[in-house]
Amino acid sequence: MALPQALENYRKQYRKIKLFQDVASVLHWDSEVMMPEEGREYRSSQIAAVAELTHDWMTDKSFLNQIQAAKDSIKELPEFERSVWNRELEVLMEEKEKADKLPSEFVSEFARVTNLAHGEWATAKKEKNFQSFAKRLEELVQLSKKQADYFGYTTEPYDALLDSYEKGAKAEQIQILFSDLKESLVPIVATAPKFKNPFPGPISLEKQTKFCNRLPSLLGLTTKESRLDTSNHPFSTSLGKGDKRITTRYSETDPLSSIFGVLHETGHSLYESGLSAMPDWPTPMTEFLSLGIHESQSRLWENQVGRSLPFWEFVYPILLSDFGLTDKELPFKELYQYINSTEKTKVRVEADQVTYNLHIILRFEIERDLINGKIQVKDLPEIWNTKMKESFGLSVENDAEGVLQDIHWSMGAFGYFPTYTLGNIFSSQFFKKFTEEFPDSHNKFSTKGDFSDLLGWLRKNIHSKGKIFDVDTLMKQTTGESANSKYLISYLNGKIKEVAK
Repeated sequence: MALPQALENYRKQYRKIKLFQDVASVLHWDSEVMMPEEGREYRSSQIAAVAELTHDWMTDKSFLNQIQAAKDSIKELPEFERSVWNRELEVLMEEKEKADKLPSEFVSEFARVTNLAHGEWATAKKEKNFQSFAKRLEELVQLSKKQADYFGYTTEPYDALLDSYEKGAKAEQIQILFSDLKESLVPIVATAPKFKNPFPGPISLEKQTKFCNRLPSLLGLTTKESRLDTSNHPFSTSLGKGDKRITTRYSETDPLSSIFGVLHETGHSLYESGLSAMPDWPTPMTEFLSLGIHESQSRLWENQVGRSLPFWEFVYPILLSDFGLTDKELPFKELYQYINSTEKTKVRVEADQVTYNLHIILRFEIERDLINGKIQVKDLPEIWNTKMKESFGLSVENDAEGVLQDIHWSMGAFGYFPTYTLGNIFSSQFFKKFTEEFPDSHNKFSTKGDFSDLLGWLRKNIHSKGKIFDVDTLMKQTTGESANSKYLISYLNGKIKEVAK
């Protein structure tokens, strides 16, 4: 049955906007993976131009008229169809109203500055010199505060930025959740066993790349729709239907860094691939629900799967072959214990699954105070190092392993960090429900490397839902209850008991 013309018109304009947003993603991906260093300044202008163009299309009055005409055209549709369309147009209007609050010149400037900032951050990190990045970071903080003012807030500026990643979330609520979680994590960290690196020597990047390239396809992301590259900081991005990009970084002394980077980013891309498979893609309903849900997908594949015994029972002989090692040189038990070792580290992306959340809490506290004006950019290294000492008992030797280690602030992504721990909470709850429904899944994992039941469950219960429901409704429909951190604590306690045997 053909759609009313008004709905066709609205979707045509929406898809043009989406198309150019994907063009911007191509420019961003290339700037982080392939672009020569001297191209940064002009590339920032290209990205700014596309961002301003898509923003103008989104906020143009003619698009609002198309949306209103679409609303009017569905009044005669059957009730169920009308409710579906109402939800789609409601989701779009929320996005549009947010875009309407930002002037075009601000959107262009924000896109330009963040692209320049990425290159400057990468150089500052390489040189271990925060001061060379401080001026640009101050500019980003001021732009982010201005963005918060444009969006508006009731209690604090940080809430406005947090809402962009996790709709409806409030910093005060996150603070309470994290405080309770930290209280539960501290005794786990204190009793968790630590295991040394079992690799007999450096593993070449060539050998690691060979093994890492196997992982996306193993989990269900085929080489026909994805590719793996190297970048300063692991990330994934969707460039459109059938085109998902993953990056990782390599350490010859600890190959697990690249392996878990790939598993994490594959989880993101599997979610995006599932969204792209939704009927009528792209529409406002086929976008990811929240960053917390997005991170739940990456953390689930990285931790609940990637650190599980069945997973390593299957990939262990493949890893030995690719790395040119024997089981005597790299005993399975020692490897598996190291994979699940708990040890305080200075670098978040190298942190184990227990202490990782403490890293997120540290960043949340700092960036909240930064945006709310309680601390200054110039004081960040000292504040960071002090908190690292208080939370981890570790001394930071240089800015690269301290305040410069993460890419997020160079992206202007203030409010992103809390979604990682929310993702850990969601993923533990999702995986618990999956194993209840598929109690034999571990046998398929270990004997066949078959993860299709899990991917199918995620496709059915999460990926195919897009933005149809809000987060709380999705959690209740999928797991039977609202998000509950007890599943994360239970999972971590169980893992520690398993490896301590």
